[in-house]
Amino acid sequence: MQRRKSKSSPVAGLAHLVLSMGYGRYFDELEVGRQFRHWPGRTITEFDDTLFSLMSMNQHPVHIDEHYAGETQHARRLVVGPLVISLAIGLSQADVGGRVLETLNYSEIRHLAPVFHGDTVYAESSIVSKQELPDGRGIVIVATTALNQRGEAILSMQRKLVIPKRPEGEAPCAS
Repeated sequence: MQRRKSKSSPVAGLAHLVLSMGYGRYFDELEVGRQFRHWPGRTITEFDDTLFSLMSMNQHPVHIDEHYAGETQHARRLVVGPLVISLAIGLSQADVGGRVLETLNYSEIRHLAPVFHGDTVYAESSIVSKQELPDGRGIVIVATTALNQRGEAILSMQRKLVIPKRPEGEAPCAS
């Protein structure tokens, strides 16, 4: 069977479309002290946790062995920590990270409470600091806190991001 050659990919230009729809914010739109409540949240299933544990080669029995985990202080399996970190980052993308050019670092990562299958993760972020760069970009430090469905903080972290300034003539984000 011969494949038809297409002159343009069906996804060509989608990155521009996503950015033109306001996915994320420019450096100019992120003021120090600005806060975001990211929505919707994400409920972690047993499948999510098991797959992430296996994909990341984290096969500690507290994550994958119900019998073993039942004998620990929490008496059940814990969700693997990097999955919670990934969700906190992902939940913030539409508000903060959608236009990021580079992530320079992650810091001050703290797991504040255990996370279990069936918990729903929400996130809130605030802009901690900004620094202009000479080339139409800037560095932004964002603090993010993940919360469970009871509003309990389960994770906190900071990210140092490089974000472009808004191009001349482009209208500011509506929100």
